Amino acid sequence: MTDATMPSAAPRPAILPQPTLGPPPVPRVPRPERYTLANGLRVVSAPRHGVPQVVLRLVLPAGSAADPREFPGTASLVGHLITEGTAGMTAEALHARLDLLGAAVGPNVGHDFAEVEVVLLSETLREGVALLADVVMRPAFPGHEVERIRAESLDALVARLDEPGNVADDRAGLEVFGADHPYGRPPFGTEEGIRSVPREALVAFHAAYYRPAHAFIVAAGEFDPAELREALEESFAGWSGEAPLVAYPQAEPAPPNAGRLVVTEWDDASQSEIRISGPGMRRLDPDWVKAAVANFLLGGSTITGRLGANLREDKGWTYGVRSHFASGMVHGGWVAETAVDVGVTADAVGEMVREMRRLMDEPVEDAELRRAKDALMLSLPRAFETPAGVASRLATIEAYGLPHDWWERFPLQVEAVTAEEVREIARRHFDPDRLVRVVVGGGIEAE
Repeated sequence: MTDATMPSAAPRPAILPQPTLGPPPVPRVPRPERYTLANGLRVVSAPRHGVPQVVLRLVLPAGSAADPREFPGTASLVGHLITEGTAGMTAEALHARLDLLGAAVGPNVGHDFAEVEVVLLSETLREGVALLADVVMRPAFPGHEVERIRAESLDALVARLDEPGNVADDRAGLEVFGADHPYGRPPFGTEEGIRSVPREALVAFHAAYYRPAHAFIVAAGEFDPAELREALEESFAGWSGEAPLVAYPQAEPAPPNAGRLVVTEWDDASQSEIRISGPGMRRLDPDWVKAAVANFLLGGSTITGRLGANLREDKGWTYGVRSHFASGMVHGGWVAETAVDVGVTADAVGEMVREMRRLMDEPVEDAELRRAKDALMLSLPRAFETPAGVASRLATIEAYGLPHDWWERFPLQVEAVTAEEVREIARRHFDPDRLVRVVVGGGIEAE
């Protein structure tokens, strides 16, 4: 074929300019109704049509910080025992009633708060509110159930201490806060405390701390607000009183082993659990959002955070590495955590420290900061997709006394964070010289 008969080349398509990304969408955050019952119980009511489900979450300042000093684990035991029989129903009858209603009840006890959550169908709202009131106001603490829950708790504690990751978590908390601080002790208590606490102390704890003043309930899902209010007033009418306030240490923790490595040897360990931990901030700290951005850049994302990009994506030393601030009524903690093969333990600790120093010393590039901001803002709408998610986010506002429009303002606050503010947070909270390096495993020697 000659040049004259060759087909002409197709014209090249025009290169169009890259589209400019707009700002992330502002999430639709529910604006709940807030009111207080006659007995002082605060209510946050967030109805939303769509799924015929309701989540009721009752939150009380009855966490492990309120434990009697001689019986660590009291709050946890009480939280789990209130669903094991009431003055009018045995544990078997209570759970049979829940099954009949298609409902579920679950307790959770942390350092600051005890929570009781009921998930039920919209059509059984009144019955669900009545059951929640019954377990919170009138638990029976039958002796055989106390001993059963005590035995289960002790078994769970033994099983927990068989896992190096759990041992590393507990040791990191102890190193940062010390044994006398509520956050330095696991919220589930100690073997001695769980084993020795008498039933009478459990009953006394419930009588003192399970009171409506300082407590609140969040309702989220498909329900009639007027029906909810009527049911709450009726079911909780006989409840009264005010719980004593917990005396928290106000000073920021000063870990005695700051800047040092603490190692717990683990026989035949194939992996080492690493925790680099130190004091964090109060949940009410005005710099919380700045800290969230800085933390996301370092280890808030397992893959795109700097720790993950280094240890997981580049070196292949771990399946996951992350960091996070813990919420608290007073200074919580901050921790970076991972697990690596014993043979690279020392190198992994070194790389984690290097990434922390790099965030302290070098300016964050605009593109990296932009990705972190977008990820935080784009993840927010998912947090409000389900009744459980709505209840959780609204409970955070109530528990820590945050402004009612906190989640609505969150995207704007994230957008306002600067690269220099990220470095300032890193210097305050990610400085290896103020953190304790905890390793449970092997491959490295204590300092």
